[in-house]
Amino acid sequence: MRRLILPSSLVLLAASLCVLALLSPAGAAGSVPHIICPQRESGVITCCPPPTSGAKGAKSRPHIITCCPVPTNCCPASSSACCTQTTCCVTPCTTGGLSIASSPDPSTAGRKVVISGGFTSNPPAAGATVALWRELSGQSSFHQVAQSTTDTAGQYKFTLKPGTVNADQQWYVSANGLQSPTLHQLVNAVVGLAGLHSIVVGHTMLLRGHVTPSHAGQIVLIEQRKGSQWAVIARPRLGHGSNYGVMHRFARSGTVTLRTVLPGDARNGRSASGTLTVTVKS
Repeated sequence: MRRLILPSSLVLLAASLCVLALLSPAGAAGSVPHIICPQRESGVITCCPPPTSGAKGAKSRPHIITCCPVPTNCCPASSSACCTQTTCCVTPCTTGGLSIASSPDPSTAGRKVVISGGFTSNPPAAGATVALWRELSGQSSFHQVAQSTTDTAGQYKFTLKPGTVNADQQWYVSANGLQSPTLHQLVNAVVGLAGLHSIVVGHTMLLRGHVTPSHAGQIVLIEQRKGSQWAVIARPRLGHGSNYGVMHRFARSGTVTLRTVLPGDARNGRSASGTLTVTVKS
C-alpha cells in the first residue's frame, strides 16, 4: 500500500487558511468595528475618514474602517468610530458642537472669570473630559491651562480665581474630538485716583494712583469734565511700581470732576478710574 506524502508547504498553507477563516468578519461578532491601519516604524498611527459609499468594498464591508497615515481629525457623523489626531480608536463619536462663553466679558483685571458652555448634541455627552486652552496677548500659540468634566446635562464650567485673568486673552475648549469657537476675552485694567476733596483756589494738590496690572513707563491721562466732554489736565508717567503722582492747582472756584484714563494697548483696552469730586473754594 502506498502512503500519500504531501509537501510540508501545502500542510502549512491549509492550516493558515483555516486560521484566517476563523478570524474573518463572518466568524467574528458583526457589531464590532474593525480598524485596518498601516504599520509605521514610529508606532504612531493617524487616521483618515472611513471610505464613502462609493468607495470599493464600502457597501459590502461597512464594518471595516480604513485608516491612513495622514494627520486628520476623523470623527464623521456617519461613522461609529472616532479617530483622534494621534491614534485610531473605536469609541463612539460625539456629533453636534461645543459652545463657550465667559462672564463677565469684558472683565476687570484681578477679578474672577467663569468660562462655561456645553455640548449641543442630543443626547448630551455627560462625563466627557473638557480641556481649556488659552493664548495670552503677545503669544503665538495656545496652551492648556485647566481640565474639567461635563455634568449630566453635558455642561462644563471653569472658575478662574481672582488674579488669574489680568490682560486680554483668547480661549477655546476641546472635548470628544470637538473644538469650540475661539473666544476673545477683553480685560480692563484697574485704574486708581486719589486726592483731596476740598482745595482753595491757587493752592496745589497731589493727584495720585496705581494701575493694575503693571503698565510701568506708560503715560496716563488725568481728565476734568467740562460739560459733556472730558479735557486732559495732566499726563503723568507710571513709575516702576505702576504708580503715578502729579501736583495740580485750580484757577477757578467751583466743583470739578476728575478721572484718570489708561489708553488701550495690546494687554488692556482703554480703562478709566472712578471719578473724584473736588470742591474748589475761593
